[in-house]
Amino acid sequence: MDPWQAGLARELIMRLPAGADSAAAGSVLQPEQLDGWSDLDLHVDLPRSAEPVDLLAGLEIWSVTEEASADRQVLRAVITDGRRVDLVITGGGRVRLPDRAPDNHIRALVAQAAAKLGRGDRLIGLHLTLELVRHCLVQAMLLRDRDQGTTIHRSGSARDALADEIAGLDLDDLGVTPRPNVVERTVDLYARWRSELEPDYRPDWSGLRAVIDRGLAGR
Repeated sequence: MDPWQAGLARELIMRLPAGADSAAAGSVLQPEQLDGWSDLDLHVDLPRSAEPVDLLAGLEIWSVTEEASADRQVLRAVITDGRRVDLVITGGGRVRLPDRAPDNHIRALVAQAAAKLGRGDRLIGLHLTLELVRHCLVQAMLLRDRDQGTTIHRSGSARDALADEIAGLDLDDLGVTPRPNVVERTVDLYARWRSELEPDYRPDWSGLRAVIDRGLAGR
């Protein structure tokens, strides 16, 4: 049976307009290296057109980030079922970005952190997790500002207890098991504090759980 990367690559290639070219890259070319944490790397030479191409249409995108220059677009997407896709687009054309959640940047960050830790890359995994910790602390500081009606603080407050919660995350344990792991525990703090700050905020970590489940299942 083909790995999911091969099937998804075929699906995306079939959606390309006439004149476009593509090539898979990375571990999909070396099946013996594929594991549950592997993503799909696809390079696309896409001619310039009046409208962006809906290459990701129909996929349930949980998060997507973009890096773009005049002649290059890089998209990193996480699908709700835990599959991850990196697209490198050259040739002047553009792929249309799907709608993104208000916390899209956090979703992308936690998926990448979990994948790095899952692969045993504790150096980058911890770096990304600490970035998530910083986002948590920003929410905590915004809560303090709201409580006290000012951004100027001479001393601490009752909200310093939130720093104690961060200190209790056990950042020495950088494995993805047992669950909830350090990324899941940290993002739960982010969700709780942001929800207190923004009552309409609705966190959804289904994509993160799917990335970890898929990685641990080895598929």
